[in-house]
Amino acid sequence: MSLRHTTALITGGSGGIGLGISKAFANAGARIVVLSHKKEEIDAALSALPERAEGDEPHQGIVHDVTSAEAPSGVNFSEVDVLVNCAGIAHAGLLSNTEAKDIQNVVNVNLVGTMFMTKFAMDAWQKRYTERAESDRKAEGNGCIINISSILGLRAVSPGLSVYAATKAALIMFTKSMCVEGGRVAVRSNAICPGYVRTEMTKSQELSFKTPLQEVDDTGDVSVESIANAAMYFATNPQVSGSILSVDKGICAN
Repeated sequence: MSLRHTTALITGGSGGIGLGISKAFANAGARIVVLSHKKEEIDAALSALPERAEGDEPHQGIVHDVTSAEAPSGVNFSEVDVLVNCAGIAHAGLLSNTEAKDIQNVVNVNLVGTMFMTKFAMDAWQKRYTERAESDRKAEGNGCIINISSILGLRAVSPGLSVYAATKAALIMFTKSMCVEGGRVAVRSNAICPGYVRTEMTKSQELSFKTPLQEVDDTGDVSVESIANAAMYFATNPQVSGSILSVDKGICAN
């Protein structure tokens, strides 16, 4: 699968799942725009990506807070082909013990930030579509949205995850709604629902139950590479839109 001549903007692309997707897309030939709120993490991520071929535009890193209603400075959305909304924060705690500011923060980063970034891209893609000749509109896609949700948006697995789960469930319906809305201008929208992926954000958490596949592989962990492969599938299949793909070793089947 090739992403040559493709520019992918990946929020939260400097670590965990986002970095895994950045690497996979770069290895497939894409130009990567890594967006994160910490410059040192962006620099480390860019150094981990394969170098671009001579004459190709280099990968780019942008420091930006996705909760800002202002578009990130330095990003030309008219050149973006794939938007991966991966920026997110975890939260664990019973709702009765959660402060209002923490609820607002999780909702802003996980949901509102995704909506803002998608709006910035859609504004550019709408303009790009209307400026194309009618024959070109039918011959090629215009944009691809990949949202990173969670199995917690599909299934309540344990107490203390209500705020986080609510944002991820909302992302699933936002994904489907953007499939309908974006389809009018040849924009596809899909979501991935990872199971337990061991990253810096989740390393202190452990699964409290077994997955169906855990009986044969001894671990409930889902690899970052598996999520990146799912993202590649969505980025390279022009007829797939409105899909919600669980990569969870079968948790949602129980």
